[in-house]
Amino acid sequence: MKKMLFISVLTLFFMSCEKDEFDLNNPDVQEFVQQIKNGTYNYYEKGDNGDNLWLQMPKFTESHIQSLIEFSKDTSHISNFPLNPISSRTPLPYGREYFILGECLLWTVEGIRNDFGYGSLDPYLIDTALNDYDRYKGLKGTEILIIKDIYKDWWNSYKDKDWKNKNPLENTSYIWF
Repeated sequence: MKKMLFISVLTLFFMSCEKDEFDLNNPDVQEFVQQIKNGTYNYYEKGDNGDNLWLQMPKFTESHIQSLIEFSKDTSHISNFPLNPISSRTPLPYGREYFILGECLLWTVEGIRNDFGYGSLDPYLIDTALNDYDRYKGLKGTEILIIKDIYKDWWNSYKDKDWKNKNPLENTSYIWF
């Protein structure tokens, strides 16, 4: 009897220590952001032979927009982010060797708004007011914070209205690449 009780307690202990997996279908924005920043987000689409193909984008929805915008104030440089699998281009602006977390999170919001899951082919913004050479260098962190405020104002103004059909960037020179 003691042995059976010991085994039961030990089993419960190990079950409670088991780490919960990230749920791609019901994602937690804070957990996603933390894993991206730590470089531990590793949910890949798998090939026929089991090889990692590309990072999967969680199934973010309208209910995640507010949190994604809030976390987009983080302009940390990151090395990996779930990318649009149909893009065949280099996903980084010319001359930049990193993604900007806040920009990627706003791109995710844009993917929710446009119903494609991805904001565009690649997760960075360009400023069309600049000459061709300079516009493809992408934005700096300070500019991403300006875009964050534009998205925040858009969401606060349209979240209870027709938010999908109102482009937050329509009256700016910024577009998703």
